[in-house]
Amino acid sequence: MNNLEGKIEQIGKVFSSDFFFTIPDYQRPFAWEESNFQDLIDDLISANGGEQYFLGTLVLHKKPEKNTYDVVDGQQRLTSLLILIACIRDLITDPQYKKNLQGKIVQEENKVDGIPEMPRISVKDRQTFREIVLEENGTNKKYKEDQLAEPQTRYIQAINIFKNALSKFPEEDLQKFVQFINQRCTVIYLSTSTFNDAFRLFTIVNDRGRQLRRIDILKAQNISPDAIAIEATRDKVAKQWETMENEIGEDNFESILFSMRMILVKEKPQEDLLTEFDKRVFGKGILIRGEKFVDEIKIYCDLYRQIFTDKDYISKEDPSHLKFKAMIHIMDSEFEASEWKACLMYFAKKFNGASFYEFMLAVEKVYLNQWCGGIRKDERFGDYAKILRSIEQENHAENVIKSLKQDPKSITTAVSSKSLYGSRYAKYFLLRLEVLSAENDFYKEINAKSMEHVFPQNPNAESEWAKDPDFKEHQQVVNSLGNLVLLSKSKNSSASNNDFAIKKDKYLKDRMSDYPRSLKITHEDSWTIAKIKAATAELSKIILNNP
Repeated sequence: MNNLEGKIEQIGKVFSSDFFFTIPDYQRPFAWEESNFQDLIDDLISANGGEQYFLGTLVLHKKPEKNTYDVVDGQQRLTSLLILIACIRDLITDPQYKKNLQGKIVQEENKVDGIPEMPRISVKDRQTFREIVLEENGTNKKYKEDQLAEPQTRYIQAINIFKNALSKFPEEDLQKFVQFINQRCTVIYLSTSTFNDAFRLFTIVNDRGRQLRRIDILKAQNISPDAIAIEATRDKVAKQWETMENEIGEDNFESILFSMRMILVKEKPQEDLLTEFDKRVFGKGILIRGEKFVDEIKIYCDLYRQIFTDKDYISKEDPSHLKFKAMIHIMDSEFEASEWKACLMYFAKKFNGASFYEFMLAVEKVYLNQWCGGIRKDERFGDYAKILRSIEQENHAENVIKSLKQDPKSITTAVSSKSLYGSRYAKYFLLRLEVLSAENDFYKEINAKSMEHVFPQNPNAESEWAKDPDFKEHQQVVNSLGNLVLLSKSKNSSASNNDFAIKKDKYLKDRMSDYPRSLKITHEDSWTIAKIKAATAELSKIILNNP
């Protein structure tokens, strides 16, 4: 590694003219939670007065300018510590302490040494940070969290938690506490003069705090000078990346990148996401780093939003529009794995909407076959890789759909099982039946809270249920498809054992909302073992019909 430096430094030295920190554009915004701030101040108060207290590791990229560093890892803790020092500055009354602490936060101009006035940490939202943290008395200003956007609200949360913990400290204790932080609290800093070496360091040492994710490193590699030579373009692409992640959501954005890896490589992953892109995408020339890669991400972010978030990929003029919305909602909310999403996005990109609804239903059957058949993850990846290769090779959407032939036997066997209730996919099939039974003349999301047995699992021996002529078969059918309905409200275990006439009127109707298939049962005069068997047989035949 080039010019590797490493040293244990006191916080007082870290916040001195020896260090000026910049939070680079590839970093996420300041994002610590209230619990992180509380843990930090609690730990420091507990350690106060003791020996040396270790606060973690900073990984830095040394810049050409004197004593200037980009923070590769450690920005959350470093920024929080500066906010804490600002809080103490504004709580303490001694003017000399105030001046000394302000010097930790903002470097005073020193014309003799050629040092301009500079903030110790330069963040992205500089104006707000200056007003709230850098300026003297800034932490005493009153803000409502709803007046600010992220991450500014985090600054206010930190200030409130720190001041609440310190507000009862007398002046002398505040002075001793800030001396402890500056003189006894330490960090290890590791820095290199090259961008890539700094990230190698990160992968070795990062093990605490809110970690820089692999996708943050992927972002850094794609906006580095090696990838994008023009600084203005780098800034534009960095902002584009951040906007996409904020709009689509952190978890969804990462999921999209995993889907992109699968679409581009069309094989199961062998290593972590960063290495996969490095070796199997960029390394093989499938895509090149930089602006074009980020543009490709935007294409998939837009498709993800249209298909899974807004659910408006199929236009309102299309007859299948409402059915698509209903089906994609239950697939997205109930399917436990997500590899199938890559197939939908790639198909949409390749064929521009042609036969999309039909393809989605075909992929649904692939997933259900895997789910009901207990297919292992490796085999699942193989199935979806095959579909992705078919999309790549075919010129007509219909040919891709024709290639997705599935044997429905494992699905029909699963839904006909006498123990469907205990399976992970039972709720999905009940939701699917509701979509099939709906008229689909307007869109309504079905968000069932629970499943209920119509014929109780454990009826009272004196109840009408126990008088059923086929009651000896009760345990064979009670957990089967025909006896299960969805509830929009929580269960009431005592009411669920009432006789049918009371149960349907006083309990089920009120908890079925407008679930058409479940509500049909409330139109029955009685509910028997024979009716359960007939309903299971009938529903098993139609369960795979397309809405």
